[in-house]
Amino acid sequence: MKKALGVGVSLLALAACASNPAPAGPAPLNPVGYFEFATDVEGEAVTGSFDIRQAEGGGYTGTMTASAAPEPIPIRSVTVEGQTMTVVADTPDGPVTAALTFTGDTFTGPWTYAGMSGTMAGKRIR
Repeated sequence: MKKALGVGVSLLALAACASNPAPAGPAPLNPVGYFEFATDVEGEAVTGSFDIRQAEGGGYTGTMTASAAPEPIPIRSVTVEGQTMTVVADTPDGPVTAALTFTGDTFTGPWTYAGMSGTMAGKRIR
């Protein structure tokens, strides 16, 4: 009798869990858009932007601009995992990599470039 009661209670607990699913998380991050950022590079304030577009045939393309760079920098790749978008842009001195974690339209995250690193913060403009 005790064993049957234990099985019955377990089944009721499973049924209760199935009828009350966990709340949904945030919507998947869409990397397409225009994003502005600010950071510090070796003691100098640097501002810039990422302009990311859907590429023909899949994937993403775009450019990165920075107040410390004379020309727009082509974006090589954009990947999304959860609420983190990783952007890799190619410069003559090597890649700039930024891993940006979003909360709504704002983001923060680390960047690396030519042996330097730091943290940037910014927001989606559109």
